[in-house]
Amino acid sequence: MPGAPSIVGAVVLAGIVGVVLFPEALGLDERSPFVQVVAFRPQLATVALVLAALAAFGAWRRAAAGTLVVALAVGLVSGIGVADVAGRTVGSATVTGTSGGLVVLALNTYTGDADADDLAALIQARNPDLVSLPEARGDLRRRLDSRLDEGQGGTGYRSYSADDADDASGMTVFVRSSLGRPTVTQDRDGTYPAIVVDLPRSAPGVASGLRFVADHPRSPKPGDTFGWVRDVGRLARWCDADRPTIIAGDMNATADHALFRSATADCTDAGSATGDGVTGTWPSWVPAFLGAQIDHVLVTGGPRPLGFEIAPVGGTDHRAVLARIGPG
Repeated sequence: MPGAPSIVGAVVLAGIVGVVLFPEALGLDERSPFVQVVAFRPQLATVALVLAALAAFGAWRRAAAGTLVVALAVGLVSGIGVADVAGRTVGSATVTGTSGGLVVLALNTYTGDADADDLAALIQARNPDLVSLPEARGDLRRRLDSRLDEGQGGTGYRSYSADDADDASGMTVFVRSSLGRPTVTQDRDGTYPAIVVDLPRSAPGVASGLRFVADHPRSPKPGDTFGWVRDVGRLARWCDADRPTIIAGDMNATADHALFRSATADCTDAGSATGDGVTGTWPSWVPAFLGAQIDHVLVTGGPRPLGFEIAPVGGTDHRAVLARIGPG
C-alpha cells in the first residue's frame, strides 16, 4: 500500500493539473494566464493523459506503488479533460458534403494582411452567401470590393463595412446579392464595431427574415482581460434573439471557456454540432491539431448547422471557417 506521502503527492499534483485544465472550478478562468491556457485545453489534457499513462505503466512494471498512485490521479483528471472535448470531434459533416441552406464564411484577416487574391479565390470557389471578415479594411477591402461588390465592379455580392478611429480592426461583410437588399446597422457597444445584417422577408428559404451578425470580441490581454470578459459576455444578446440569427467571426474564445459557453448557451456552434469543434483556426502557422478554435459560426432561433469546414488563407494568422446552415 502506498504511504501517506505518496497519497499527498498524488492529490497535490492532480490538483495542480486540475487547476490548469479546469480553472473555472476556482473562478480563475477569466484571469491571465488561465484564459490563454484554457484555449489549448484539448491539447494539454491529451498530453497530460498520455504522460500519466506512460508513468503508470512504468510504475506498474517497477512495482512502484507511490508513483502509480500519482500517475493514476493525474490520469483521472486528464481523462476528464479529454472526455470533455471528445464529443466535439465525433464525425465530421463538411460543407461540400451537404447541400441546401446557406453557406457562411468567417475569417480574421489580421489587420488586413490576408492575401486578397487568395481570399477572393476562396469566396468565388465556395460561393458563401454571408461573409464576416474581422480586421478587413484598407487595401484588402478595396481589392475585395473590386472583385466581389456589384456596386464597385465586382460580381455576386453587396459589401458593408465599419471602422473605428482608434481601432485597427474594422469589419467587412459581404452579402450575396440574390438574398435581396438587407437592412444593415452597426453595433458599437463592444470594443470593435459589429455589423448587423437583417435580411428581407422576401429572401429565399432559410434566409427569409434572418439576422446575420458579424462580431469580433476583444482578445484577452495578459494582465488585462476586462475587455475580453465584457465583449464575449455580450454574445448572449445575439444568442437570446427571438428570431433566426447567425453570428460569425473571430470570437477570441473556444468552447472550453466557461464564459463563452455561458454567453452562447442559447446558440448552437456549427463546429461542435457537426463533429469538428476542436480543429484549430489560430494560429495558422502551427498544425491545425495544435491550434485553438476561436473562430465560430453560431446559430439560434431555428436554423441548424449541416456542415463545417476550415480552410487556409495566405497572409493571416487565422484559418477561415465555413458552415452550411439549414432550416430547423
